Amino acid sequence: MMIDTTIPLYALFAANLLILAAAVLAILRFQRMLRNSGAFWKSPTGAAIQMRCPAQQENSKLIIHEIAVLQRTVAKLCERERVQPQAPSLPSKLPLRHAARMARHGASIEDLRKSCGLNIGEARLMRKLHAGRSAAAAGTAVQ
Repeated sequence: MMIDTTIPLYALFAANLLILAAAVLAILRFQRMLRNSGAFWKSPTGAAIQMRCPAQQENSKLIIHEIAVLQRTVAKLCERERVQPQAPSLPSKLPLRHAARMARHGASIEDLRKSCGLNIGEARLMRKLHAGRSAAAAGTAVQ
């Protein structure tokens, strides 16, 4: 008879353990959902959803109206001044060819800057690219 009463007690104990484990898992899952929810409301998407309250909607309507007024003002100023976008002017190839020729003949960086209107970086690049060409060409012509 002792055996018959212990089996239901063990089964009841095992069922209680399973229910306790399920409760612990449910609590852990709920905590994770709360953390994710807090992170969501701090994100830009959550902030945008929160803006749906009436006071903030009035502020957003006011901001949109101000932006529209500014856009109209800019359009009127552009029409009045006849501002048109201009394409950047490309430098003529002639000064670059002249600079290359000067670099082949051994011109200094300062000479390239003054006579061709190059900046220091461009003048250095011209010297690196073209200064060795005359020597290389002369070397191949002799052989």
